[in-house]
Amino acid sequence: MTHEERLELAGRLRDLILERYADAVIAVFVTSSTARGLDLEFSDLELTAVHRDGAAPPDRSYYYRGILIEVSHVEESKILAPQMEARWPETAGGYRGRIVLYERDRWTERLDQVLDAFDAVERTPAQRMALLDMLEFRDKLRNARLTDDEIFFRGCATYFADSATNFVLFLNGRQMVTTRWFFQQALECPEQPARFREHLEVLLGVRRANREEISAVAEGLANGLITMAAAHGIVAESEELLV
Repeated sequence: MTHEERLELAGRLRDLILERYADAVIAVFVTSSTARGLDLEFSDLELTAVHRDGAAPPDRSYYYRGILIEVSHVEESKILAPQMEARWPETAGGYRGRIVLYERDRWTERLDQVLDAFDAVERTPAQRMALLDMLEFRDKLRNARLTDDEIFFRGCATYFADSATNFVLFLNGRQMVTTRWFFQQALECPEQPARFREHLEVLLGVRRANREEISAVAEGLANGLITMAAAHGIVAESEELLV
């Protein structure tokens, strides 16, 4: 499907949403790669429909004419009070890049004000969660090596690379533009651990490496990110039990 065909389909979906949910709908917009004009032939089409509180139906996901369509139905109060969590670079990037298909009273300006305010809030707790996610996958990788499970090991290496990349983006205050550029955006960040590209290429299988080499790279990358985190006042370990 071409970009133009995808946008035409988005317009038809908007019309169906407005026809079915009428006055409950506050805004409808396209997000992700299509909104930025970066979609390719097999890219999915992602729409967000904002509803008045208490009126949002379940989300819809399905294939149509060979592409995945994802319609997120969100209540207004939830989208205007987002929670900054570990994958914030991905979440914020999705809301920033959009094509507005419908809105009442310039509603998306309110969304931009919320996102601007979030840019100024304390990010350390959410960044710490991103660091913990990365360390959890490092530990899973360690277990995979102990169990001699090659498939599990390779899968954990990929997830570890993904979570490490997310953490680098978060520390640099970058928001993901599109999934296709996720790793490249992190590699372009001014603050990153030593030999970051090389380590990602090993973990993702771009460079051939055995399990011992992959494990050594993962340990080195994790230690580098722990050091970076500490420089920002982000510490993963506690000296006492917390509840």
